[in-house]
Amino acid sequence: MKNILTFILFLVSNSFLIAQTMYLGNDSANAQFQKILKDVAYGKVDANTEIDGNKYLYKKPQEAVINLNDGYKPIRIKTNYNIIKETFEIESEDGILNLRPDKVNSISFSDANFIVYQGNFYKLITKTRNFSIIKSILLIAVEPDYQVGIQDKPNLRYKNANKLYIQIGDKKTLIKVNKKYISRLFEDSKQGEIKKFFKAKKISIRDDEDLKLLFDAFQDNLK
Repeated sequence: MKNILTFILFLVSNSFLIAQTMYLGNDSANAQFQKILKDVAYGKVDANTEIDGNKYLYKKPQEAVINLNDGYKPIRIKTNYNIIKETFEIESEDGILNLRPDKVNSISFSDANFIVYQGNFYKLITKTRNFSIIKSILLIAVEPDYQVGIQDKPNLRYKNANKLYIQIGDKKTLIKVNKKYISRLFEDSKQGEIKKFFKAKKISIRDDEDLKLLFDAFQDNLK
């Protein structure tokens, strides 16, 4: 389904980053920024397939701090995560720019942090001394139920397909999002305490803040 919407727009140099920062301030920098965009960005939209639902993390772009690699200074700019393309977009006068993961170390919003791991963006749930819990934000397109011959065939619809991982060094392991599986990630001697913790804190394993609370509390008790 990832061929439904495809933009291939590249952030290729520190020159662009400087221009983007300047773009927020004055007209000459804006003109320079637009010229650079025309050299490095192009896009294509497949408009033949309609899919209901929001393909973005936020309803509209939010301010974030983008921490760059290679010693470049961080930039503060509005961006949004396109879940279908699995990348962050920056709007410009001539189109939409996708951030290249190899140029980015992390992206921090007021309510969420993202890191780059093995060439992909992941939401950082928590980072402890020994491991990190990360989430791949994903969508799939599904066909809603309908009565053939009675109802018109509906558009495809986006459905969350997020995946949760535990990252230790260069290895990541998929975590099944169910209470029993997550509880068994911890030492057997802690199972009673974890059960009480779930109840006392009203932990929901589908809530990122609750997951952070759980893994932070028992970070020294993984098997």
